[in-house]
Amino acid sequence: MLLVTPVRGEITVVIADDDPRIGSAVAGLLGQEPGFRVVAEVADGDAAVAAAREHRAALVLTDVRMPGGGPELVRRLVALPHRPVVAGLSAQADPATWTRVLAAGGSAYLLKGSLAGDLPVLLRRCVQGHLVVGVPGAADLVRRLLCP
Repeated sequence: MLLVTPVRGEITVVIADDDPRIGSAVAGLLGQEPGFRVVAEVADGDAAVAAAREHRAALVLTDVRMPGGGPELVRRLVALPHRPVVAGLSAQADPATWTRVLAAGGSAYLLKGSLAGDLPVLLRRCVQGHLVVGVPGAADLVRRLLCP
């Protein structure tokens, strides 16, 4: 079951990535976008949970292959009392990874190399309750799984 965080005012965001260049680039992009406020940039899973809890972030955008990341981090984040929306971010498009992230409670799985101007739109969609998978071939795989 996907719980929807209402979109009213700013969407507070925690960015979790062990590559500071990615974190800074995403923070810069979202910082220019009306309706988003980046409240923390962190580099590991424990710091992501602490920042999400402290700031009551509406959205956590997290690298799925950083220390303490992946499906277990997604589970920890969605178990927080305010249940932030979690969007996984990766350079890997393999179905085994993105399906585990979504099964753990993630609302999105996005590829680092294909974000640019689409990121704010995709993040708004997942905060509004949509499942967003920005991986080539994902729709075909989901159709095969749901409609055998």
